[in-house]
Amino acid sequence: MIAICQYGGDFDTYDDGTMNYVGGEAYAVDLDENMQLSGFKQEIAETIDLSVDAMIIKYFLPGNKKNLITVSKDKDFQRMVSYYKDADQLEVFIMKDSPAGKNAKKKQPARRPQKATPNVETAAIVQVAPVSNAVALNDQHVDIETTTEITPAAVPISSNPFPMVAVDDDSQRLAAKQWENIITGVGQRFHSLAEFREALRKYSIAHAFNFVYKKNENQRVTVKCKAEGCPWRIHASKLSTTQLVCIKTMRPVHNCQGVTSKAPFRAKRSWVGNLIKEKVKESPKIKPKEIATELKRDYGIDLNYSQARRAKEYAREQLLGSYKDAYSELPFFCEKIMETNPGSLANYSTKEDSSFHRLFVCFHASVSGFLHGCRPLLFLDSTPLNSRYQGMLLTATAADGDDGAFPVAFAVVDEENDDNWHWFLTQLKPMVSPVGTPGQITFVADFQKGIRESLREIFGGECYHAYCLGYLAEKLNKDLKGHFSHDARRLMVEDLYAAAHAPKLEAFEKCCEDIKAISPEAYNWVIRSEPEHWANAFFGGLRYNHMTSNFGHMFYSWVSEANELPITQMIDELRGKMMQLIYTRRVESTQWMTRLTPSMEEKLKNEIIKGRSVQVIRAHGSKFEVRYVDMIEVVDIENWDCSCKGWLLTGLPCCHAIAVLEQYGRSPYDHCSRYFHVEMYHLTYADSIHPIPNVERLMDTETEDGAVLVTPPPTMRTPGRTKIRKVAPGRIGPSDFLKRQLQCGKCKGLGHNKRSCKEINDQ
Repeated sequence: MIAICQYGGDFDTYDDGTMNYVGGEAYAVDLDENMQLSGFKQEIAETIDLSVDAMIIKYFLPGNKKNLITVSKDKDFQRMVSYYKDADQLEVFIMKDSPAGKNAKKKQPARRPQKATPNVETAAIVQVAPVSNAVALNDQHVDIETTTEITPAAVPISSNPFPMVAVDDDSQRLAAKQWENIITGVGQRFHSLAEFREALRKYSIAHAFNFVYKKNENQRVTVKCKAEGCPWRIHASKLSTTQLVCIKTMRPVHNCQGVTSKAPFRAKRSWVGNLIKEKVKESPKIKPKEIATELKRDYGIDLNYSQARRAKEYAREQLLGSYKDAYSELPFFCEKIMETNPGSLANYSTKEDSSFHRLFVCFHASVSGFLHGCRPLLFLDSTPLNSRYQGMLLTATAADGDDGAFPVAFAVVDEENDDNWHWFLTQLKPMVSPVGTPGQITFVADFQKGIRESLREIFGGECYHAYCLGYLAEKLNKDLKGHFSHDARRLMVEDLYAAAHAPKLEAFEKCCEDIKAISPEAYNWVIRSEPEHWANAFFGGLRYNHMTSNFGHMFYSWVSEANELPITQMIDELRGKMMQLIYTRRVESTQWMTRLTPSMEEKLKNEIIKGRSVQVIRAHGSKFEVRYVDMIEVVDIENWDCSCKGWLLTGLPCCHAIAVLEQYGRSPYDHCSRYFHVEMYHLTYADSIHPIPNVERLMDTETEDGAVLVTPPPTMRTPGRTKIRKVAPGRIGPSDFLKRQLQCGKCKGLGHNKRSCKEINDQ
């Protein structure tokens, strides 16, 4: 049985002696046959501002609205319960010191009961069956033939719980308005306390106030407004012998303005993740900052970046499956790649304990574009993955005829080491250098981490290995001994770059002497660093003036957007980026009206302009002497060579060659590398990468008996942000990695400041 306790109102008495209670508030209290009067009063005292000693309890006898019966002892209390034993509820009146009816208006003409104030809505008592969701009681419709449940009356709730001006504009927080009536008042039922807490959280957000728990137990919950002195309060507890939870007490009116919801317990990862799940589904690339902004706008909820990021991660896991499930999908995923893109290769390997080791992906469209339209030049590089299980992305990127990055293959590995690079190159060789393919490939890559040895072993004499100048300069700076100033280090690195670009031996030696003048040790380091692998004066392959391996910077930006996805989703995201890139460049190139690609066309025109100032002196067969400024160069037309080495290094005729060609009526366009012609560019992007359908439902496929179940790698991401060395797109220059060292303002020494200077401290 539920006792509806009325408090704070007055009685109106009619001429016939009947009384009606008007105003005040109502509270619900559970009753059972074992309850005593003291316990009943204590339950009431916890919800209203009235002591047990000052409390007077009265009630009407069934069918009698003229006489109020006072409950003063346990026997009276048991008699009251006995009178209503066949009912589901009874109505009692809580008073303070004054007897019932003392303030009733006597000798007044009969009149109708007073109506509630205009801003109060009164809910009637209705009969309902238990509902599956917590909703307003007066919205229920029940079949009286099939239910015996009687729901207690809901108390009057103010339609404006904030009598003062609201903080937020009505045009804001529109999404939260759907929760304004999620809590209706006394008597509302919920299936569990968790459901009640969820409703309470939404209700507080909709009405823009914070709350604190006074009691938060497994049987009851009492909550009050966080604002000091605000009377808003609610109490709910489980009904006896059931798991249902009922609101027993509610003071619905605030005297505070309410504040934007900032309470940290309302920003739980799972709760916010479920709230934004549909948004993440519609916009997978939405950023945490955008999520925080939208939640602030739509719900008035303040989240920091970390909270928004974790909520997005939770929502993504709910939509796409967990990271762990993604690894078990790898066998089906690789099959789907090769099924939808014939001629492609998707291969993975596991460790002895069946945990993930590495995954290699190379699409047929990329291989075809490289073999038929790109220069035989590949850039090998790596970038860390900021994913739950860390790892590295190894990439092989080519250069198209417009000097744009063309992704050829990539792999996800657990770490960058000799073994993984060897495996990656083993998978790559049959794709980019099939049997019977003429020519040699030039690789621009680091010379450490096993790449040098693996290239020699796997490709042998079929390739050239050009050391990445960026990695070389970084290692020089790291290996330098002694306290060199920032300017001294900068000059040595700049001289190293100049030595690498020098086309002739004399220029190379001059740059090395400049390094020797600063540091003989640095000079010896340069001489021992195998210049035949990085200096233009000695290198035997063709790298078309590309000196660094970070040509695949496009991959870095793609991975930064997708590396928090489960592994199969990340790979499919990269596939989608490659598919879009190929399609976009194919369409754009159809508008080109020149013979060469735009960037090469511009470079050639610049050389043509300079060629007008070149003087052709004399000819010796196919060789010509030319003078440009104070320099005399020799041009060999038949062998497409010039002593300045510009023609060989870039693939475009230099200004000296152009002067000779134009004098003899030949077109410079006919003497450009074929890879720079628009026709070859079209071949590069002729094939397409096809979508992989239903990536998110790969696990619906039944696993064959005996199949190995791939598990995640044992290493998980450590707390905090992953440190990634950011490299600007394009070529790496000396200033991209040199950091200015501290210099003491007193002794001028390096590596410390004036405060930590030993000379000053010794004094």
